Amino acid sequence: MRVKNVIYIKEYKLKIIFSDKKIKMVDLKDLVKHAKGIFLPLKDIEYFKQVSLDDSQLSICWPNGADICPDVLYDLGQEIPHQKKPTIRRLRKVHNR
Repeated sequence: MRVKNVIYIKEYKLKIIFSDKKIKMVDLKDLVKHAKGIFLPLKDIEYFKQVSLDDSQLSICWPNGADICPDVLYDLGQEIPHQKKPTIRRLRKVHNR
């Protein structure tokens, strides 16, 4: 499993697109709440927002090198159903006689 894209949403929530095309909302609030060591800076929400894909495009990381296994992210995430694109319907003009 690989992370293809990550988008910061709010608080400690991220929207992550995985290599199997599933989109999941991942809330890392509990992880950050109990953070130690390299994860401690993530408590600062402005620092948390600096999340990005790692150089190998395998998972997510932060500037200090903190990263999280993509399998852990996948298991933590709540799947967001794919939204269908709205169908465009053509309306027929009705002429008054």
